[in-house]
Amino acid sequence: MGVKEAFLVMLAVCSMFVVVPHVYAKISCEQVTLLLTPCIPYGVFGGDVPPACCSGIKESLALANTTEDLRLKCQCVKEGAAKIPGLNYTRVNELPAKCGTTSPYVVSPNTDCSKITKQS
Repeated sequence: MGVKEAFLVMLAVCSMFVVVPHVYAKISCEQVTLLLTPCIPYGVFGGDVPPACCSGIKESLALANTTEDLRLKCQCVKEGAAKIPGLNYTRVNELPAKCGTTSPYVVSPNTDCSKITKQS
């Protein structure tokens, strides 16, 4: 990764910390951001999926215990992803399967996070 790309990735990561978490959720945007930051290089450049990305995906899903948590996580990911220059949404949505899990929603600028419900 070149200096320019590294700078853009770091700028995008830092900008994701500005999102304010919802009062009732037990997971925060900051937690989601920290857990999913290792996935950004794959989402932008492709290549190998970092093991830290897979563990972050699984841990963030485990922390989203309620519908409210899941909706907050979805909104954080959606808003954070929109701030990452060059992000490939197809690659982002391949990550859960590549990491041996599933996601209850598709990451997209058009995802309506308010309609997501926690499945038992």
